[in-house]
Amino acid sequence: MTDLSLNDALDAAAYALVGTRCRHAHLHDIRGELQTLQSSLELLARSARTQTDKSAIADKATALARRALANHEKALVEFVNQTTPHEEAAVAIDVGELVGSALRCLRNDAANKSITFKVESTPNLRIVAQPYRSRLLILGLFAMTIDELSRGSVVTVKLCRAESDALIEIQSAVIWPAVRGPEDLWSSATSRVPPCDLLLAVTSRWASANGGRVEPPQESQSHPALRLYYPRSLAES
Repeated sequence: MTDLSLNDALDAAAYALVGTRCRHAHLHDIRGELQTLQSSLELLARSARTQTDKSAIADKATALARRALANHEKALVEFVNQTTPHEEAAVAIDVGELVGSALRCLRNDAANKSITFKVESTPNLRIVAQPYRSRLLILGLFAMTIDELSRGSVVTVKLCRAESDALIEIQSAVIWPAVRGPEDLWSSATSRVPPCDLLLAVTSRWASANGGRVEPPQESQSHPALRLYYPRSLAES
């Protein structure tokens, strides 16, 4: 194992932060795949008890079990990729699908606080980025938003083009801190680092390394919003 850089340490901390925060959401998704496997086992048990047409029921249960195991294996691989830092190639990503995946993961968290997310999305909005890293950071921003809001709040998420960039805008009552660089965050840290500060620092570094930026809400804005700009894919249709 090689020595860790400051950025590596902050990345690992961000993964741990979001992974811990979204632990129950991830477990819920994994358990969902196991329910199909349980259904196939129940069918197999029924076929063993049935006096007639055992083969038809057994074949159906076996096919169901195989499909469930394949889906569960895929879900476990996805879980590891989503929750641990690793090298990954940048690929074309549909921003609407990226945001939709993160919000589906947090649907129970939002429902528990009666928080409504309203998404206004421009179709065919694409970026070129690392898919798992992108999802982790977007997931973290939405999770922090849910945690900071009071019950019954409404969040408006706008996904649109802003000149050569794709813009993810999160309008809410959350008061986001100023974006700090990794060195500033590290040097000023004592025994604790606020989760929002860490997540914004890592997200900002990720975006700026690819020509984008993160802008926290401004007091002058009529609708305060956290804005994430990221260059659009040249192949966007």
